Amino acid sequence: MRGGPAGDEKPIATLPLKRFDIPAGPLDQALRLFEQASGIQIRLNLPSADVDGMNSKAISGLYRPVDALALLLTGTGLSSRTEPGNVISVGIRHAEQVDVSTSVASVNLQQFTQPLVDTAQTITAVPEFVLSDEAATTLRDGLRNVPGISMAAGEGGAQGDTLTIRGFNARNDIFLDGIRDFGSYYRDAFNYDAIDVLEGPAGVEFGRGATGGVVNQESKQPQLSEFVRGTAQFGTNEMRRITVDVNEPLKALGTGVAFRVNAVGTQTMVAERDVAEVRRFGIAPSVEFGLNTATRAEIQYLYESENTTPDYGLPYFGAALIQGAGRRTYYGFAADNYLRTNPDIVTGKIEHDLGVHATVRDLLRWANYPRDIRITEPQINTVPVLKYNGIGAAATAVCDPTIANTASTSACYPISTPVSQVQVKRNQLTSQSTEDMLWDQVSGEAHFAVAHVGNDAQVMVEGGRERSDPKRNGYTVPFVSATNPNPYDAFVPLAAFTNLRTHVASESFGVGFNDTVRLRAWLLVAGGVRFDYFSTQASNAVSGTATVPSYLSPTVERVDKQPTYRASVVVKPGNDGSLYFDWGTSFNPSAESLSLSGNNAVAAPEENETYELGAKWNFLRERLNLNASVFRTEKDNAHETSPNDSTTVDTVGSYLIRGFQVGALGHLPHRLDLVLGYAFLDSRLENSALNASPFTTIYQAMLKANDARAQLAPFYINPNGFPVANVPRNSGNVLLTHSLWRGFVGGFGANYTAARRASSGALVALPTMVGPVDVTTIRVAPKAIQGYWIFSAMLKRQITERLDFQINVDNLANKFYIDEPHPNHLVPGEGANAQFGFNYKW
Repeated sequence: MRGGPAGDEKPIATLPLKRFDIPAGPLDQALRLFEQASGIQIRLNLPSADVDGMNSKAISGLYRPVDALALLLTGTGLSSRTEPGNVISVGIRHAEQVDVSTSVASVNLQQFTQPLVDTAQTITAVPEFVLSDEAATTLRDGLRNVPGISMAAGEGGAQGDTLTIRGFNARNDIFLDGIRDFGSYYRDAFNYDAIDVLEGPAGVEFGRGATGGVVNQESKQPQLSEFVRGTAQFGTNEMRRITVDVNEPLKALGTGVAFRVNAVGTQTMVAERDVAEVRRFGIAPSVEFGLNTATRAEIQYLYESENTTPDYGLPYFGAALIQGAGRRTYYGFAADNYLRTNPDIVTGKIEHDLGVHATVRDLLRWANYPRDIRITEPQINTVPVLKYNGIGAAATAVCDPTIANTASTSACYPISTPVSQVQVKRNQLTSQSTEDMLWDQVSGEAHFAVAHVGNDAQVMVEGGRERSDPKRNGYTVPFVSATNPNPYDAFVPLAAFTNLRTHVASESFGVGFNDTVRLRAWLLVAGGVRFDYFSTQASNAVSGTATVPSYLSPTVERVDKQPTYRASVVVKPGNDGSLYFDWGTSFNPSAESLSLSGNNAVAAPEENETYELGAKWNFLRERLNLNASVFRTEKDNAHETSPNDSTTVDTVGSYLIRGFQVGALGHLPHRLDLVLGYAFLDSRLENSALNASPFTTIYQAMLKANDARAQLAPFYINPNGFPVANVPRNSGNVLLTHSLWRGFVGGFGANYTAARRASSGALVALPTMVGPVDVTTIRVAPKAIQGYWIFSAMLKRQITERLDFQINVDNLANKFYIDEPHPNHLVPGEGANAQFGFNYKW
């Protein structure tokens, strides 16, 4: 319990740095010197005679006690674990023993000063041992262990990892070691120590966005121990993947210097999705100076190169997934569709301890995210164009499938058309873009007492520049059969659209302050405030003699100056548990994703407010964590595209999401790993233009004219509000592993996602006839996808002390489901697939 007043007992794992000067020699003498220097009692769980003859290495410098003890025990075959009452037990290392480093109750984030159990927010850590059990290869794989998160398909202007947290878009809320990682790329898991998901408002800690929460990727850090680790995986669908993790202390450069490098190479097809293929390479070297000293410095580099054949899946036909086209159907161009990304991220960090009560740090990052894409999005238009011509007149629907082969965008199929007669538009999404960022983050934290009241305070100042420079080329290509497309067609455009180039540059800074006051040993009160300045300029240009569309405007700019707030109360019935109440705000500016144009430049930021009530408890010396929370988040001033003019953005709506969530994470004896989560989300669009169908104008005209037909059309407006897009009402996950027999370890996993809408405002008209149609004969349906269960299994066995063999099978039942929805296309999840491989540690 860091920063408490004198007399409070702190968890051993969180004790501050202490100076140790222990010479090399007999282990029993080294342990006695450790007790004197640390004030921690050592309890031997083996006869003292067994310690005779064991020797320890010398250690000298500032170390946290648990790290100092780990160095003393290196090479002895002994391990340590914490006990109640400021005691550490030392005994023979067994497979089922858990070292103090295996705590499931911590994250590595400079934005927080308290242990997780005392932090008033739902925070889920997906540690490395879970990623290893699942043979997870991407960020998306890891996030499937967190309830309340839904995956989504890439937008036309942005690819890569897209997700919602508690119902709110979080594509721009992905962080890497505490700094925003906003590039459009698919993130590999090869350099992860853990994935942290903070659900609920995080604007005070992270700045703009962070409405439903944030995702933080924890990078692997250099260590003072020497080791080599690696994996070799092979599987169905021509899957092959190699990872390497090498850590080496650089003693020639002095004590406390270490180098670590991780690398990955992977290539695989996608089960049940012909043509789609993933090809990726990555390397992440890092070097740190001053490990376990008062002054530490580190430089990290991350490079990921991807050259993938992308998959935008299957089209809608009406309001649902097309039926009769086949699960493996691929509508793109195998030889001419590509997704190429090459992010470079360089991070420098320096931190200094001012005694044991204060720390200052500075993180500086330069990041460059090049991207070159050409992706085919399959589309079928079933929405008729309706016109209301006055009192008593019929609405006319224009829906003519005969013009499909001319590649006209107005081609439309009645829902009754046999799928075998439907032609699919191959919408080409193209972009050449480079996003870059230069960012500096300075923070300081102090732990002190005023009038015997403990304070844990933090100040953070950060800011920098972010830029985006996409160039989009448009092509018209021939339509293709819905049931029998040829992915090996040559890419021969019928026409080319005007090239559009957009340059967006943002300059921003934020300053924030947080303080946790320990009024009693059992009562903590925290508060924080942050102010953000966010200035964005965008310029648009087209090639040739064409002019920029009016809604884009040649040059636009926007400046937002916004405060965010947070307050919480934590009550601790015991040292290992807490009950809390949290309130916080956040905001979403128009240019949040570095996209600004004339239609949204005048829109004020969306404003969000969240209330959360929860409980957390650690068991079995922090090897098992249980948590539960109920919450309510409301978004006001919501930005919505006008249903009457797609070039206009209105700030008319408010969204409400309420729910509760429970979770468990354990790393226990007998190889028992446990991950369990469930989230219930009740979402609603309130006061929203999207609550109306695309025929709002017709309906309102009827009301204004007292047209009797208005009384016969209650389906035009949903008075209770439609659900928010990509928000399943129920979702959950479970992972269990356990020792079996003869050294085998088995595991079973399951994920459930309930039905969800693909878009808050995407309503599809389903006419019963073509030509002149009375509006009362038209039904309106939302675009939606079905829920699903997915199951997985794992089997592992240690072959030698350094080598084990592992098999993972995903989607055991070969379930056909939609994993990533989008208003215009649907990406299926991967079919049944298996991978086997070897894990090596030395």
